Amino acid sequence: MTVLAQSQASKVRPWKLVLGGIVVTMLAVLAWGLTRDPSYIPSQLVGRSVPAFALPELNGKGTVAADELRGTPLVINFWASWCVSCRAEHALLTGFGREVATRDDVRIVGINYRDAPAAAARFQDELGAFSYRSGQDPSGRTGIDFGVYGLPETFFIDRDGIVMARHVGPLTEAALKHNLSLIGVTR
Repeated sequence: MTVLAQSQASKVRPWKLVLGGIVVTMLAVLAWGLTRDPSYIPSQLVGRSVPAFALPELNGKGTVAADELRGTPLVINFWASWCVSCRAEHALLTGFGREVATRDDVRIVGINYRDAPAAAARFQDELGAFSYRSGQDPSGRTGIDFGVYGLPETFFIDRDGIVMARHVGPLTEAALKHNLSLIGVTR
């Protein structure tokens, strides 16, 4: 091999450096992304006051309103009869609702989101009635105010009416316990 051929063979082409840098950057971003919790979705509402709402109760016997719920830590669960994941969390929520009925340090409220009252009633007939109040949000306006985009979504609000956490997807016992601790409630 001549000196000229060795010189050309040992030259690193600039495009190879750029391509190598792009590959390394993409691998770093991918590795970072794989360490993230895929169920975490940020909420603009966390750290802010709970939005005002007044909704007719599913049973038709009154109104569920944000103003009347202040002063005690609160769990608000958005659900619908057409939501498959809502079925998965139903037993946990109704059990928690029965527990809450005997306590005065926390409350739970459901909000039936963009659903027909008859479908919501069938859901309860099939899986069991809620052990807590549930309001109707047929137009989805309250859900929009909360930033709901998929169901189920559960919000944890402290006694001052500040949203402390949002859980997307079906609640688990561990997630419920963790988020309750954020609003000063032990389970």
